[in-house]
Amino acid sequence: MFKDYDKYFTVSLKVYLFVLFCTFILKLVGLDYFGITSDFDLFPYKTLYAIYTYILLYFTTLILLSISCNDKSKKIKFYVLITYPFSFIISNLPRYIQSYPIYFIISFSYLYLLCLIFTRFKNIKVVSKRYVVFTILNIFYQFISLITRDARVDSFNNSFIVMFILNFDYILMLLISYNLYFKIGGKKLWNHYQVEEVGSSLQKKINLKTLLKNLQKNWHKFKKLDRETKLAGIIYFILSFIWNTFTLVVVLFIAKLNNTLIECIFIISSFWLSKKIFGKAFHLKSMIQCFVISNLTYYILNRITLNIGISILIQILLGVGLSYLTSKLVKKMYKPLYRGMPKELFEETILKVTDKGSLKYNICYDYFVNRKSSISLSIKYNYSKDGIDKIKDRINAKIKELN
Repeated sequence: MFKDYDKYFTVSLKVYLFVLFCTFILKLVGLDYFGITSDFDLFPYKTLYAIYTYILLYFTTLILLSISCNDKSKKIKFYVLITYPFSFIISNLPRYIQSYPIYFIISFSYLYLLCLIFTRFKNIKVVSKRYVVFTILNIFYQFISLITRDARVDSFNNSFIVMFILNFDYILMLLISYNLYFKIGGKKLWNHYQVEEVGSSLQKKINLKTLLKNLQKNWHKFKKLDRETKLAGIIYFILSFIWNTFTLVVVLFIAKLNNTLIECIFIISSFWLSKKIFGKAFHLKSMIQCFVISNLTYYILNRITLNIGISILIQILLGVGLSYLTSKLVKKMYKPLYRGMPKELFEETILKVTDKGSLKYNICYDYFVNRKSSISLSIKYNYSKDGIDKIKDRINAKIKELN
């Protein structure tokens, strides 16, 4: 079910960036609900703090070098380990260098040199491009992970808990980016950050035009209907709106009773932002069933989610995950094979009823995709024309049985 997790994670990151933009606007107008939670005792935990920073330094260096060098083998893990003492020295330079720009230049140059040494100064142009792009992305991750938190962290110096919270979403985004990079490739990953479905201005224009066209078509269809049908449609729309609003209010009310109102809003927003991206969502037969299951589902998600003061990304992952899983519950309707169908659609359909490379697969592929005639296929496969037609008909009959 989770074989296409790359789409789930890319959509999650898109929604996360969109939601962070909204939270940034809220902070500008004085609505700050996203600072570090203070529901714990901020003891220093200097030992834990030190161990955590050491591990975090190794982890971030490994992610950066692995992507820049396009290598995730044990070799690069060992390489980062043996160069760790130098990395540790560089990370502690701010104690002695007060100028952050100078520290950034030194740190940037040092890590870049590590990449070149590991790759033995081969493919410098490609390595340099990956290093610069991911360094920018890394800085952006740090920026957006801190922007929604309490900026007054100086009073919490050497606090393991605060350090952990400040880096929680940042670490999750690095892990997601690392896995996506080695799953779908760097170019596709960078394209995903154009935020096509959620934040792209071009996509918004396209969607707006499509929406206006659909509204116009539906309006013309509505005007052609008789009065009784129009009245029934209006009443149905009003009742559906009231019912959906009531369901939403109940979900939020239960979340309020459980002190998870903000978290619930983030989960619901993420669900609705990503609902159409994964396809049609699952719906139960009756409105009462939908009401009960919806409230139960959101109650469970509100109970297992983290406090908004610890993480925002967790709520996004839960909301998008709900959208993803409900889309998987929809029974897919497979259309019969037809002449001239795309190879991707052909394989997606026929592999449900026969194996790839089998005789039935090859005959159907030649007939439906390559558009060869039954007579030419009878000669190629040493079958009669009627035999070829029977194979095609039986395959389509099996496909219809799936629906």
